[in-house]
Amino acid sequence: MSFMLVSAMGFSANDVDLKFNLKKGDVTKYRATIEQTTTQQMGGMEQTVNQNQIFEYTIDVNDVNAIGNFVTQITYTRVAINMAAGGMNIAFDSAEEDLAPANPQLMGFAALVGQSVNVTFSPKGEIVEVSGVEAMIESMISELAGDNEAMKGQMRQSLLQSFNDEQMKQMFGGSFIKYPEKVIKVGSKWTENQAVVTQFPLNVINNYVVNAITADKVDLEVTSTIVTEPGNKSNMQGIEATFNLFGTQSGTISIERSTGKIISSTVNQNISGNLSADMGGQNMDVPMTIASKVITEVIK
Repeated sequence: MSFMLVSAMGFSANDVDLKFNLKKGDVTKYRATIEQTTTQQMGGMEQTVNQNQIFEYTIDVNDVNAIGNFVTQITYTRVAINMAAGGMNIAFDSAEEDLAPANPQLMGFAALVGQSVNVTFSPKGEIVEVSGVEAMIESMISELAGDNEAMKGQMRQSLLQSFNDEQMKQMFGGSFIKYPEKVIKVGSKWTENQAVVTQFPLNVINNYVVNAITADKVDLEVTSTIVTEPGNKSNMQGIEATFNLFGTQSGTISIERSTGKIISSTVNQNISGNLSADMGGQNMDVPMTIASKVITEVIK
């Protein structure tokens, strides 16, 4: 009955066709802040790693193509990291010149600043193409290794694991979600399945609910389940490991109604399980937990 009424009278004032409405030349600057605590039990001892990371980047709309997709350039403008583990603390912030990365582990983060990739996405928020990643990696290698060919080879292998097309899609995930094809209103729900490739492959099921709609924005609630792919295998410094993890996440997302841009989101994630590895013929099981909070926001 309600469907017939909508069909006959058009959408009500509270119905929203959620989509991106951007123009060539639009520029949006984001900050993603990641707080993460990882705890592992090894040899009867607990090891904890605390990390705080900040990534700032701009999304420039270079074109709107013939089928309405947005052709953008995403450029890193700031990277900061603070890591504490085993009584040691390392930190770097590209916004502070006196904090140059003395630790080699942070040099890759420093080289990200000023680098760009090209991302094309649909009006409904689906990322359809990522390009320029290899060129970005080569630029980072040249900056870090200079003419040292041996170092270039090592860095290329490491960076290709951290910065491939799928990784880049996920890195900017706080700026995009796949909007539903149907018109939404308060109480509307939809589900999105994601295959996430990090150090280990994850299957993520995101459930969205529309909490509120105003003249300016749409507020969503998201809850998710997270599980590693059965039989997954990862290479950790030459050691083959299998991760068996399960988790949940929940949070809120605010979307600018006129443009479809995500203007802020906060997501809390909790994952637990274990990794199994063959250490010279001896199987090792390492219980672990990962607690994360990710805040993404538009900044000026």
